Amino acid sequence: MNKYHDAFRAIKHLLLEPFVHFLVIGALLFAVYSWMNPEASDEKQIVRVSAADVNWLKETWTRQWLHPPTPLELRGLITDYLKESLLAREALDLGLDENDSIVRRRLAQKMEFLVRDTLQQSEPSDEELHSLYATKLERFQIPARISFSHVYFNLDRRGERAQADARTVLSQLSQSETAINLSDFGDRFLGQYDFDAVDEQTVASILGPEFARQVFTFETGTWQGPIKSGQGLHLVHVTDKQAARPKEYSAVKKELTSLWQQQRSQEGLELYFADLRKKYNVEVDESVETLIDPLVVHTGPGR
Repeated sequence: MNKYHDAFRAIKHLLLEPFVHFLVIGALLFAVYSWMNPEASDEKQIVRVSAADVNWLKETWTRQWLHPPTPLELRGLITDYLKESLLAREALDLGLDENDSIVRRRLAQKMEFLVRDTLQQSEPSDEELHSLYATKLERFQIPARISFSHVYFNLDRRGERAQADARTVLSQLSQSETAINLSDFGDRFLGQYDFDAVDEQTVASILGPEFARQVFTFETGTWQGPIKSGQGLHLVHVTDKQAARPKEYSAVKKELTSLWQQQRSQEGLELYFADLRKKYNVEVDESVETLIDPLVVHTGPGR
């Protein structure tokens, strides 16, 4: 009697194990699916591992670990990829992707990548690139540049005298007809005294945006100021100015091609999505209908 009692207890204990539950549920799912899809049980589905897949696995590994996989590592990668493909296919066959936002998002992203990649294979003509170049000149601008020298006055050191001292030195510099040593005037500046062919952003990073804005309005050939920076007051002598100008077409052709392909893929994606809207009849509950852009979905009857 104890023998049967122990066996019963063992079976009862086994049935409480989560792993057993998993096996039972899996078997039931398989049985139900096989019953509902009898033809699927007889036909083997094809899961293909292509040379492109293997190359992708190699490249992904190399990018991550900075060296190509060894033959043993590559074998493991391919085995894992095959397992993943088989499990994914089985999950789709069982409908496990339904009502799963993560799976839905990944599938949508994969479709978008596929469409974009296909559209970006095309090459633009020179006429199309020249047309794009003409409409995007601002994007390909070489910024205005300026060359100047300056004399610095330390506000902390001079206080209220700084403005008057600067104007006195301005008068001296304006009347000077010989070469001068800038460090002989004003206060010692920790940075550079001469700036050669710098753009406004560079000047702003050193002396502040307001100083940069003002100095680019100055004419060449005379001492001007004082103007204030984040570090003090300055007298400025502009020696050269170069206006902003677009880069040569030949210098930006590669970038133009990439931009054209991006725009084409976006336009193509919108057209593809428009075709999808025609293919499906999207039914919307009346309570949320006003929240949905009518151009995004095609609302059909039978809501």
